[in-house]
Amino acid sequence: GRIVNVSSGAASGWLRGQPVETKALFSSPDTTWDQLDAAVQAAAPKASMGGYGLSKAGLSAYTLQQQKAYPDMVISSLTPGFIATKMTRGLFASKTPEEGTVSLLKCLFGDVVGGAYYGSDGLRSPLTVCRDPGTPEYEGEEDPDPAKYNLRGWFGNMVKGCVVS
Repeated sequence: GRIVNVSSGAASGWLRGQPVETKALFSSPDTTWDQLDAAVQAAAPKASMGGYGLSKAGLSAYTLQQQKAYPDMVISSLTPGFIATKMTRGLFASKTPEEGTVSLLKCLFGDVVGGAYYGSDGLRSPLTVCRDPGTPEYEGEEDPDPAKYNLRGWFGNMVKGCVVS
């Protein structure tokens, strides 16, 4: 069986600005539920965007826990991208709803790595660094280099908040 958790590029947007210890906690399959819950509760009062990025980073971390607990399943998380809808009008959303299904279809029916996070283009992406479509697929390296995965550079991703990946 499969479980696909719909996260967001906002997860990477939040996580990339966190201390190394927080990045490690949110990206390790060995993090316990109690550790994750405590980290989310501690970060919530200061989290930007009403805690949206934090909550999506928590969901992606939970995906790792699920995969470890159920190794016979394939459990992944993804960002559909920033979808142009009535709700996102005026917020730089550029993907059509149809384009937003690429990563979902890949995670539901394609060859994916259990526990991994996938970008809107259906390629595996680091959770701690924003990966733009058109950059190489993440290969699981520790401490991924943002320059390898960003077409717009640091400032462009800051402005976009990593939600376009």
